[in-house]
This record gives sequence, C-alpha cells and structure tokens, in this order.
Amino acid sequence: MKDISIIRRTVATMANQLHKIGYTLSKAFKTAWRRVKDGMTVKAQGVTFGNRQGLLQFIAGRKPEELTTYLRRDKANTFDKYAVAVVVGIEGIGYAHIGYLPKGLAQSLAGIIDKGITLQADTEVIGGYSYKETLGALINITI
Repeated sequence: MKDISIIRRTVATMANQLHKIGYTLSKAFKTAWRRVKDGMTVKAQGVTFGNRQGLLQFIAGRKPEELTTYLRRDKANTFDKYAVAVVVGIEGIGYAHIGYLPKGLAQSLAGIIDKGITLQADTEVIGGYSYKETLGALINITI
C-alpha cells in the first residue's frame, strides 16, 4: 500500500497545476484523483525527431523485462518550461531519449517530479505496420 501522505501531496500538486491551466478547482481535484487512481496512458511526442525512429525500432525488438522507462524533467528545454522527457533504459546497453510527454500532461506532472515524487512508467512501441508508417510510443504512467 502506498503512503497516503504521498498520494495526497501528489493529488494536491497535480490539482493546483491543473487549476493554473484553467480547470475549475473541483474538476482539477477530480481529474487528479482519477489520474492517481487509474493511471494514465499517453502517446509520446517528438518520436520522429533525430534518430528516435531507429531507437524505437531497436527498443521494439527487446524483451519488456530488459527495459525501464524514466520520466525526467528537461529544465533546459527552451520550448517548454514544463517539459518531461521520456527516457528508456536498456539493460546492459544504456539509455535512449525517445520523446516527451504531451505538453498539457507534462505541465500537471512537472510539479510532482520536481517535488521528488516517483512516477512509475513503462513504454510500448506501436506503429510501423508498413514500410512508410512511423513508430510511436505509448507511455503508461502510474503514481
């Protein structure tokens, strides 16, 4: 069982961020509780930048137990001050930066990450069904 004080702090932090971006306070708390209780699944953004398609293709060929997904704040990002990078650790090889969380979600999770609260995540590579189709990544996040 998770520590209830961490859960409450997480919900309050996320709700405050949601309220800052325009949610009513009531809707912000309901959304935050739902995200904590049910988790979230989102598509990573920026997966076609640079060599990320090659990285995703490499990751798709690995066993899930060889992969660890990390959500890291990218405070040096000049385009988004709330940017959260999706980094996949590959056992015995290293790390691969495969993209970012969507902007709206990143803004609500940035404060949680900044407070040192651990988010659990895993990555599923999707797409690539024909030679022209790009690969993508679904990120499953739990708190």
